[in-house]
Amino acid sequence: MKNRTAYLILALAIVALVAVFAWQRWMAPERYDWRDSWVKDAYSEQSDQPYGTQVLHNLLKRYFPDKKLIDIQTDLASELPIEDESRASYVFVGEALFLDSLSTRRLLDFAAAGNTVLLSSKTIPFDLMFHLYYAECDDAEWNDYEIFEDSFVTATVLTPPLDKPVHLHFARQNQPQSYRWAFIEAQFFCDSLPQRPLGYLNGSNINFAEFPRGKGRFLLHTTPLAFSNYSLLQPETREYAAAVLSYLPVGPIYWDSYSRVPEIVGRRRNQGQGFSRQLPTEHPFSYILQQPPLAWAWYLLLGLAGAYLVFRAKRRQRIIPVLPKNENSSYEFISTIANLHFREKNYQNLCVQNMRLFLAQVRERYGLVAQLDADTLKPRIDAAFVERLSLVAEVPVKQIQDIFTQYTAAVQYQPTEDMMIQLHLAMERFFKQAK
Repeated sequence: MKNRTAYLILALAIVALVAVFAWQRWMAPERYDWRDSWVKDAYSEQSDQPYGTQVLHNLLKRYFPDKKLIDIQTDLASELPIEDESRASYVFVGEALFLDSLSTRRLLDFAAAGNTVLLSSKTIPFDLMFHLYYAECDDAEWNDYEIFEDSFVTATVLTPPLDKPVHLHFARQNQPQSYRWAFIEAQFFCDSLPQRPLGYLNGSNINFAEFPRGKGRFLLHTTPLAFSNYSLLQPETREYAAAVLSYLPVGPIYWDSYSRVPEIVGRRRNQGQGFSRQLPTEHPFSYILQQPPLAWAWYLLLGLAGAYLVFRAKRRQRIIPVLPKNENSSYEFISTIANLHFREKNYQNLCVQNMRLFLAQVRERYGLVAQLDADTLKPRIDAAFVERLSLVAEVPVKQIQDIFTQYTAAVQYQPTEDMMIQLHLAMERFFKQAK
């Protein structure tokens, strides 16, 4: 009887241990967030997740004795001082940063006064690079940071030199994953200009560089992943981050989280701006809207003007007669032509017309221009065009390549009805998924 009781207690204990293990394994909330949506909260100084910057933020609080770390809470243009008795530093870590014209000017003046600006991001605003790279190297017009994909990279700093290259990687659930690494092309550095490389990825891709500005300088770093919690908790990567931070002068540090935006937002804004040799347009209302009294006066003026127009129109506007709806005969014409081609089984011409409409919509929605070759009827595109279209439309590269592959087969050979239908469905699927 005693043995039976002991066995029963042992069995219940085993069941309890298995239940606790199962609950912790499958039911308990995960301590760390490794989801695909990590970019939304990445590099936040409030986050203790793998790709937050809480460790770096706490480190900078004690980086220089008797020097403060100041968080920019609302606006860079109003909180960042132009002149300081001691040399100060501005630090930004994130996928990309958004700067308006006033913030850009304040950051440039801050560096010109003898301070240091460290920007660790995967893309950089064109309106800022207009000033930092105003004088160009021969045949080297600025076109943003370049990207390459890899699971592992090695990082080095020229001064102070590291004992050995540092291995960096992006991981989910502690498993290395392929990652898009940014770098600055070597063509933007020439003997006639003062900017110079300070560090490399894989020995040849520049990821850390100095751009002098007045009495100070800009330090451009393209690998913010090296400053994440996940990286700084590894001794090897911590040594690399310390080498980069050693370029900051002794003085107060201004930490900017207000300007942080996702990489896709920064690159999309750059594509909308382009990079021309003209000064960026200043918006006269930027200062007004940043001053609360002036902003309220502006809103009150707009409200009064709107109320005047509403009541004036209500009292004076005559009754608008109902007009018959205009008929658009273009649809009937298009339908007639399409039926004619379809009855004649001219599937190749239908595929060509479909591709022309597809490229026209891509040009109108995303500003990416591609033409059909007059002789071969093939689109004049390259891998860079497909990559940019994938980035702005948020559609996988393989899906876009599949559209052009099906179209190329349709114009090279005599297409069948099924080939024409599959090409149309692929294009329709693209626009349903595109942002």
